[in-house]
Amino acid sequence: MIKENDVKVSHSEIREKFLGYFEEKGHKRINCSSLMPVNDPSLLIINSGMAPLKKYFTGEEIPESRRLTNIQKCVRTNDIEGVGDTRHLTFFEMMGNWSIGDYFKKDALNFAWELLTDRFKFKKDRLCVTVYGGDPSYPSISPDEEAYDIWKEIGVPTNRIYRLSAEHNFWGPAGSSGPCGPCSEVFYDLGQEVGCKLPECGPDCGCGRFIEIWNPGVFMQYNKGVDGKISNLSFNSVDAGAGLERFAMILQNVDSVYETDLLKPITESIKSENNINSSEDENNKTSLRIMTDHIKSAIFLIGDGIYPSNTKREYVTRRLMRRLISNSRLMGVSDLKIKDTVSVVSEEFKSYYPELIKSKSKIIEIMDGENRNFSKTLNRSEKILETILKKSGGKISGKDAFVLQSTYGLPYEILENILKIKGIGVIKEEFDLEIRKSREKFL
Repeated sequence: MIKENDVKVSHSEIREKFLGYFEEKGHKRINCSSLMPVNDPSLLIINSGMAPLKKYFTGEEIPESRRLTNIQKCVRTNDIEGVGDTRHLTFFEMMGNWSIGDYFKKDALNFAWELLTDRFKFKKDRLCVTVYGGDPSYPSISPDEEAYDIWKEIGVPTNRIYRLSAEHNFWGPAGSSGPCGPCSEVFYDLGQEVGCKLPECGPDCGCGRFIEIWNPGVFMQYNKGVDGKISNLSFNSVDAGAGLERFAMILQNVDSVYETDLLKPITESIKSENNINSSEDENNKTSLRIMTDHIKSAIFLIGDGIYPSNTKREYVTRRLMRRLISNSRLMGVSDLKIKDTVSVVSEEFKSYYPELIKSKSKIIEIMDGENRNFSKTLNRSEKILETILKKSGGKISGKDAFVLQSTYGLPYEILENILKIKGIGVIKEEFDLEIRKSREKFL
């Protein structure tokens, strides 16, 4: 990996430098919102910096300033299967700046480049950018040649400006409906020795060479209705977001977000509290990363009153807890302990999220209860699984998977994870067929 510099910058310093810069540019620093959405049925959990501000982008309410900045805690589970690698997370902190009907593309991209290269000292020759290149999904929306030209004016070489489809460069809405628009992203190149090593490798390649560090401009020009139709907003705005953890990964000269000062203390606490020895085994490293991310996510969710349950929103917390517990089993931990780790997280982030200290006892109580209950389920279902595997010669059918979930309470994704470690596959289509047959009985 190409190292950015020799001076390590703490997450506290990164936060203040980002927010301070945008205050210099006339932005008002605002508080972080709860992960629990307020008056927004389109959203289960706050998943972006702009989500709590949606009413400003639509014009429903007028903000206290047309320029805003903050750092917003977010949870996204759409990439949950990617958690365990060096960069994906379910809980993350989004450093954001917004223009509500004020500046637009030119200022947004110039702000980003100045902050990255002048204040944070990212090497210019390691940065590349992407713009919206058009997409059949949005036939009425033209490729963003304006953003392309602005990057050229800034001085980004044309061979490091990539035109990509809507999958990569059209953002929103935050939920099923709301403001959306084309976007431009900044990627950091970790070097030719990383990833696929192919000459045509670029930011749209999933090999790991290029890491997205900032979306300095979602250009909010459109609104997506509940019927899926796209219409123009009455004014243009900018929604920009940078992942604090990814900034820290580059600026702290480490190869993974889990090695930053935002996550490493949590990993070390989990290992110490549960007597887990360090291991270079890739499966163990993956499980430990999952545990680190999921315990942090669960702590923040419960701290904001999203307790584990089977309703849609609360099942996010339950799902994360169950993945945490099942991965602890894969690490050889039969009785997961979390008390010390909750304390570590609460202390580390109390300056920014004081609610964690206030609710620490409640968080421990709820997580311990969920741990006990699901551990009982796992104990029972794992015994059944072993019996099935012995009888079938190490194979499992979709029907077996369905029985384990419906009768013994072992969720399919947990079963799939356990089997993956054992080198055993299960045919998802067979499982889905059993699910459909079960539902048809009640129609």
